[in-house]
Amino acid sequence: MISIGKLGSDDYIVVLCILLSISYVVLAGVAISYGGGRHMATLPPENTSHAIYYTVVSFVPGVTSFTIPKFAVIILLAKILDPGPWHKRLMWLISILYLLMSAGMLVINFAQCTPAAAQWGGAEGTCWDRRITVDYAMALGICSAIFDFYLALYPTIVLFRLQLNWKKKLALSSSLGFGYCACAITCYKCYTLSGLLSLVDFTYAVDDVVLWTNIEGNCVLIGACIPTLFPLVKKIFGASALGGSTPKNSNQKQSGPTSTIVTIGSVPKNKKRVKSALGLSQLDTVNDDSKYIILEERSFHASTTELRAEDAAELRKQEQQQQLARATSQPGW
Repeated sequence: MISIGKLGSDDYIVVLCILLSISYVVLAGVAISYGGGRHMATLPPENTSHAIYYTVVSFVPGVTSFTIPKFAVIILLAKILDPGPWHKRLMWLISILYLLMSAGMLVINFAQCTPAAAQWGGAEGTCWDRRITVDYAMALGICSAIFDFYLALYPTIVLFRLQLNWKKKLALSSSLGFGYCACAITCYKCYTLSGLLSLVDFTYAVDDVVLWTNIEGNCVLIGACIPTLFPLVKKIFGASALGGSTPKNSNQKQSGPTSTIVTIGSVPKNKKRVKSALGLSQLDTVNDDSKYIILEERSFHASTTELRAEDAAELRKQEQQQQLARATSQPGW
């Protein structure tokens, strides 16, 4: 938004996910106010029913909050890394399959008991073996962890193949690869799912699952937002924030060839990107403000100063003027 002055589809997804995360926290907070997180033996029967009800309902925005942000990450990676056609189709196919699995989890969340109110004691009824729900949640968690790992590994591979300043390479790989953290959290959340098998102390056993589901969703959300902060960091701290530098005065001399700006997320109108055999993009040297400009890298000169193309032209002009002034000042001219 900072660099192009408008919101994209991934920005709207992020806003939606923030609202889902807030809703999840609010519903979990209401469940806690009725005794969620405490042993059922210490709660009055009416409080137990309310605690279980709000916990079950909270899983709707909870599951959605760590599912939907992955689409924002996919859109972001497709914009700035420009994968090959087959790779892009594969990314979206995996995303849709994962979305369907998450929708199945929400269906099971309410369909496991007939009627659904039998889960929280609001009516008499029958329920499935809880192991079915836990096993499905475990399968969803494993798929989520693998998906997060893939979304983190792909940009890492692409960025480390580029010739960038190591600080910028590390910063961008860390931001685009925040899915590693989400993957680790999802793995631990899967470990806590076994506690849901306890029907005797459900309000106490579900506490860890509620907590780590919220952390997982927020980690994926952060991973979708961090990469777009580079224009803001550059605006506040300058171009040298991630290892680049700009000339402090116009009297510095230039040595070596001039350079142009390399950006991720822009394609010249009269030029196509070159794809590798695996569909990984080989980024072009362009400067197009119509898309995200998240990464900039300039080639190094013989000195330690990195110069913009327009700065280099200005310096060459000043250097020619200085040479002319020295020539005219020589005795006997």
